[in-house]
Amino acid sequence: MSVGHINIGKHQFTFVFRHRFERHEISAHEFRSNMEWRSWDLGLWYKPTKIVGRANFQTPSEWKNNLVRSHMLGINLLICKAWVEHNKGGLNIPEK
Repeated sequence: MSVGHINIGKHQFTFVFRHRFERHEISAHEFRSNMEWRSWDLGLWYKPTKIVGRANFQTPSEWKNNLVRSHMLGINLLICKAWVEHNKGGLNIPEK
């Protein structure tokens, strides 16, 4: 999996590319190969969601008042997938 992030002001873009031949840990690989790549898909897709914004993140009770829109646009090919996510003012927590 390849992931890239670009921040332009308050706008955040995340780019993801995945393919069938990725290497994973043994136990996780068996699960992913059975579930994620079981179907052979072709097509474009769009998925709008709402995510928690950066403002007032320290108070979880206020999260419902601080939602921002996130838009994902992707493509599924037979051996790979790619998508771009865009949001303005959303909170992204980095993973290791």
